[in-house]
Amino acid sequence: MTGFSADWLALRAPADAAARSRALARMFARALRPGAHVADLGAGRGALTGWLGKFLPKGTRWTLVDGDARLLSLALHGRKRRMSLGGRLPEADAYVSTALIDLTGPAWLRHLVRHARGRPMLMHLAVDGRHEFSIPHPLDEAVLTAFARHQRRFKGLGPALGGEAPFAFATMARRAGYRVALARSDWSLREPALLLATVEGIARAAAEQQPFLDAAAWLHARSRQIADGKLNLVVGHRDVLAIRHRRRPTVRPA
Repeated sequence: MTGFSADWLALRAPADAAARSRALARMFARALRPGAHVADLGAGRGALTGWLGKFLPKGTRWTLVDGDARLLSLALHGRKRRMSLGGRLPEADAYVSTALIDLTGPAWLRHLVRHARGRPMLMHLAVDGRHEFSIPHPLDEAVLTAFARHQRRFKGLGPALGGEAPFAFATMARRAGYRVALARSDWSLREPALLLATVEGIARAAAEQQPFLDAAAWLHARSRQIADGKLNLVVGHRDVLAIRHRRRPTVRPA
């Protein structure tokens, strides 16, 4: 699976924390019993444990799962388990992730839903394909189209779904008997360092996907706007919560 640098994860952490849906976090927490075991899939440096942990019942136990031992070594809480998400998933009472499901393909999402077997799932910050710049640029459509196609390349867990992922996951979970709730968890970028890193990543991916596209000119213009403090960007994300219907007790006739 395509990895991320510790520097990038640290840079994006404040934007992630500001964007995550607190309403879905509270709903997820109500579905857990005290002492529940939660597996964070693709946990990276463990940022989610600190944010989500304050919503969860007392005594919640964490297992942080990632294929990158270097990132896991930076996590401050939870049991760390280095393993590939391409194989058998860990057993837990509930499953969470950050910025994961948009890197996966349909087969992997079906595998996750089957493995969960009705246990709660909360998938944070899956991209939904929206990019809203405060200042338009003539190359926006071409650059963002190429970027969206690049997002759907193979990332290690099948041909990635990119911006379709949150909606595909919601559909699969509903078919498996879950109640599903989606919430916008958009990045609203104004801080120059993360904004510049984001547009640089968009330009780099667009150029790889479409070599004849003048992504460099687009990046130059956007970089100048950032330096001048004129550019803001909203990057669309969704949080998706899946909780199985509780069955009503059967009352036998007297």
